[in-house]
Amino acid sequence: MSSSPSHALLQSDAEWDVRNRVLSETLTELVRTEGPDNAKEALDIGCQNGWTTDRYAKLTGLDWVGIDPALKEERRSPDGVALYPGFSNKLDFPDDSFDVLMLANVYEHIFPEDRVASFAEMRRVLRPGGVVVGQIPNPYFPIESHSRLPFMGWLPMRLQLLYWKLSPAPWEHDFFVVTPKHLRRDATAGGMRLAMVRKFNYPPEVIPQKVRWIARLLERPMRVWPWAWQFVLRPQ
Repeated sequence: MSSSPSHALLQSDAEWDVRNRVLSETLTELVRTEGPDNAKEALDIGCQNGWTTDRYAKLTGLDWVGIDPALKEERRSPDGVALYPGFSNKLDFPDDSFDVLMLANVYEHIFPEDRVASFAEMRRVLRPGGVVVGQIPNPYFPIESHSRLPFMGWLPMRLQLLYWKLSPAPWEHDFFVVTPKHLRRDATAGGMRLAMVRKFNYPPEVIPQKVRWIARLLERPMRVWPWAWQFVLRPQ
C-alpha cells in the first residue's frame, strides 16, 4: 500500500472494529433510553453485511432484520439475522411492523429526491411510540469521512467527483452533503420530527495510528464541531 498521507487515513481492521463497536454501543444506548419500553422488533436500514446488525441484536435483545440495496437476494448475517434487498423509500413490510428503526450513516447516501418518501415509509412501518435512531457524519469535518480527504464536503458535487480520484478509499463516491438542518427538513416533510440530536466523536483508538496526533490537537474544537451527530426521530 502506498505511504501517501491519504493512505495513512485508512483504518486498520482493529481500528475499524473499534469504530463499529463504539457506534453500535452508543446507538443502542439511544434505543434503550429513547425507544418504547415494550420494544420487540427492529429494522436496520442499510445493514450491509449484517455485522453491525448482529451487534445491535446482542446489545438490545430485540428481534432484528436488515435491508440494503446492495443485496441481490435474501441472506443471513454471521449470527443468523435475516437480511433482505431493499430501499429506504420502499420498505417491503406491513404498516406498524417495528418498534425501532436504525439509520446509521445512511441518510447521506439517500438520493435527495427519495428522502421525503423514505421518511414517510419509516413512519408507516413504525408502531405507535416507535423511534428512528441514527447517525450522520459531519460533511464539513476537516477530514471527510467517506473519502478520507481534507475538506471534500466543502466542495460542490462536480469538484467532489474530480477530487475523489485522489481518495485511498476502495469504494465509490456515493454520498451527499447533509447536516441536522437537512435531516429536520426532510423528516418533517415525511411525517417525522427530530426529537433529539447530539454531537458525537469517536475515541482516538478509531483513528489511524499515523495521524492520531491530529485528533489530539483537535480534541477541544471537536467538542463544538464534531465528527458526527446522532439523532432520534419520532412520528409527528
